Amino acid sequence: MKFFFGKASKVEHNTLHPDLQLIFDSALALDIMDFSIIEGYRSKQLQNRYFEIGRSKVQWPDGKHNKMPSTAGDAAPYINRKVSWNKLHCCVLAGIILSCAARWGIKLRWGGNWDMDSEPITDQDFQDLVHYELA
Repeated sequence: MKFFFGKASKVEHNTLHPDLQLIFDSALALDIMDFSIIEGYRSKQLQNRYFEIGRSKVQWPDGKHNKMPSTAGDAAPYINRKVSWNKLHCCVLAGIILSCAARWGIKLRWGGNWDMDSEPITDQDFQDLVHYELA
């Protein structure tokens, strides 16, 4: 394997539901694209802060990040030794991660297709292209 999770990703990985751990591990093991796990479990203070600034649509304890283990995880592409928020990079990573979920028979919702209707990005107002949650 040429890609591996760094220390910060491992800390977040340990807060994730086992199904999300399996999906993220499988996606990384394909060696197609490197990525970091940005966030798993989210504290009450951070969840409510994200709500206040518009980065989340829900307050504590209604977010899937607010459970332990977390049923949501944020994963961002890691390109040229840094996290990339580039929309195209995030969409490629989403394809890899969603394919791994399907392979394991795990229903996963991506923040680029909240309604899971096969029309990503263009039919929704709130984009969270690094967000994945068990559906």
